[in-house]
Amino acid sequence: MVLYVVRRDRHDIVVDILTKAMGGKKKTELMSDVGLSFAQMKQYLDRLVEKGLLESNETHHIKTTKTGMEFLKKCGECLLSPWENKNKGKPRKS
Repeated sequence: MVLYVVRRDRHDIVVDILTKAMGGKKKTELMSDVGLSFAQMKQYLDRLVEKGLLESNETHHIKTTKTGMEFLKKCGECLLSPWENKNKGKPRKS
């Protein structure tokens, strides 16, 4: 079995957390899904809750807020639109 290490930047990790927390998840389940250690996850969750992108309810489920959903939408527009527009009509290199 071959394992590949994928390096992610902070932006990729934040988008991954917000995407996977849309339906609401326990902290440990989200930690496992995103692939972060407890300490790393705590730092991200604290910051994202502070910024209003995530919320925690009384049953300790973490969920993406409306603001978090808007953030994801804007990230998608920002990252995908220029790429698609820049490469329209150009042949792909094989």
